[in-house]
Amino acid sequence: MDQRVDPIGPGWACTFAVPPSKSVHQRALALAALADGELAVVPAPGTRPPGEDVQRCGEAIATLGTWDAGALGASRPSLALDLGESGTAFRFAIALAALRPAGARTLVRARPVLLQRPHTPLLRALRALGGHVKRRSSGAVRVLGGGLAGGRTITLDVSRSSQFASALLLVAPRVGGVTIVLRGGGTSRRYLDLTIAMLRAQGIEVEVDGDVIVVPAGTPSAAPINVPADASAAACWWTAAVVAGGAATVRGLQPDGRQADLAVLPILASYGASVHADADGVTVDGSHGRQAAPERDHDLTASPDLLFLVGALAAVTPGVTTLRGVAHARGKESDRIAVLVDGLRALGVEAALGADDTVRIVGGVPHGGRVDAAGDHRAVFGFGVLGLAVPGVEILGAEVAAKSQPAFLADL
Repeated sequence: MDQRVDPIGPGWACTFAVPPSKSVHQRALALAALADGELAVVPAPGTRPPGEDVQRCGEAIATLGTWDAGALGASRPSLALDLGESGTAFRFAIALAALRPAGARTLVRARPVLLQRPHTPLLRALRALGGHVKRRSSGAVRVLGGGLAGGRTITLDVSRSSQFASALLLVAPRVGGVTIVLRGGGTSRRYLDLTIAMLRAQGIEVEVDGDVIVVPAGTPSAAPINVPADASAAACWWTAAVVAGGAATVRGLQPDGRQADLAVLPILASYGASVHADADGVTVDGSHGRQAAPERDHDLTASPDLLFLVGALAAVTPGVTTLRGVAHARGKESDRIAVLVDGLRALGVEAALGADDTVRIVGGVPHGGRVDAAGDHRAVFGFGVLGLAVPGVEILGAEVAAKSQPAFLADL
């Protein structure tokens, strides 16, 4: 489905409802399966239903079952899970399936675009812990339950994704504890910090010393988990306020939360937006215009999902903006760096690749045009927000927004 975006005049003010946090929700579902007793997962009041990724994750974990007699699920039937395009859920499901009773077979499948993404570091780590995992030629992963044993130290390459580490952290307490030595830098580190914080909230006293994470043996306590509104979804509307000169309020989250994409708030403030938080949520007011600067530099290493939104902001702001720390964005639902650069060029924006996959954008006055989302929901969000300020923007394949924000196109 192609979507033509209608621009909105300056001075608007809207309140948006978004789904519960995708990152918190999926971790909560995994912890609920592993907990000692029933763990309540409580979405923030007023949030919308979750997108496809969280639904797939919930269905897969429900199929695997809950902790019973030393294993995940009480029976050994062969299972097949389909995680769609949810990278987080795919990697979590692989690790969780290894906790099934000895001999229980699980085939973890997904759509081709996800199966082609890197998963080897996680598989190697599970094998180092005694797990039986094998990647098929299709990219699907066959997991044989039983065999995982803790009390070991493993080295894990997280240069391509922090999800490998989060998956291991979640299962580590139930296998007797694991020490993980991270290699490859701080890619998406805020997502890893979120996993650690959620484990600690369940009574698992994770210790962190630089790139060394020590997870003790233990049992998640089944303390209720309150899931805030999704910061990634909220970031779309907060950025829209600055790009299109309005005010956007999102209820159900606070600026001091642990979601990675809350990092957008200081970025928006640096462009002259005012950020106001109260007990109900956060408002970003960009109606006073954007502050121009000859040069800007944004390091998105810890928050790579902001790439398209910050790119849209840079496109309409005079000056030269450099986006760095995004090399790993090439291995997401699309090659996000290429999709961003190609899309901005189609709209008349000077955009170029620099050393180490940095992106250089010369802001100005974009024109309308057709941009291809390339099957990536984040591309729809970024170009959709840009279209609120630029007449004539049409997004090809915009239906993929439902992956994480089913109501995005209707709200746009």
